[in-house]
Amino acid sequence: MLNTYSSQKQHTTMLKLATWLLSRLANPAYRDELIGDIEEEYTERQQTNRDANSWLLRQTTLAIWDGQKAMIRTTGFVKTLSILLCVLALPTIALFVGWLSNMHMPSEHLWQLLMAGEVHYILFNSEYWGIAWNESGVSRLEVDMFIHIPSVLWAMVFAVSAYLFLKKSKPSVWMFSAFTLLYLLLPYLFGYGVISSFEPPPQKVGPILAFMMLAPFFTLPMSVGFLFKGFAK
Repeated sequence: MLNTYSSQKQHTTMLKLATWLLSRLANPAYRDELIGDIEEEYTERQQTNRDANSWLLRQTTLAIWDGQKAMIRTTGFVKTLSILLCVLALPTIALFVGWLSNMHMPSEHLWQLLMAGEVHYILFNSEYWGIAWNESGVSRLEVDMFIHIPSVLWAMVFAVSAYLFLKKSKPSVWMFSAFTLLYLLLPYLFGYGVISSFEPPPQKVGPILAFMMLAPFFTLPMSVGFLFKGFAK
């Protein structure tokens, strides 16, 4: 008798947990119908002594997976992702520009990375973050550090291209995101390729690095603006 009561209590708890998860993570287009069907099938499987718990776990997992796939296709998800990218990328670029503009005698390792155009390695270097934040921090940022005509022109080219792309092609939100990502990455890939291939002298590396970082800095806010304006829902 005690075992039967414990088993029923376990089944009830599992069903409540599954229902709670599905009510939040399943596809909203048919969430209520899905929960009703699963509850009905689960109860029937219990009564016929079939493997109800394993079936419930499998169906709940599949439904959550389907719901999350549907969620990432939505415009709201892409917009949230773009805002998160701005929050992470813009301060990081600003701090790097401040460090680059106020740099004094970096370590040999950081200097080699800088001359190789390997900013992606610098940004994951703990030594850089200590120096950038403490010695060349936000308080030393100035407006003229961000005045870079090639980067502004690149952002303007993106603005015209994005306007025409949205107007003529009517892309999906993910297609437009891929288009935007291409414009964000090309300056960095171009600069890295030039530095790696031609190994310019130090005095010429600085302007290339500025374009690599500032072109995305100006382009990213524009891309978010186009995203919110071009995809209202």
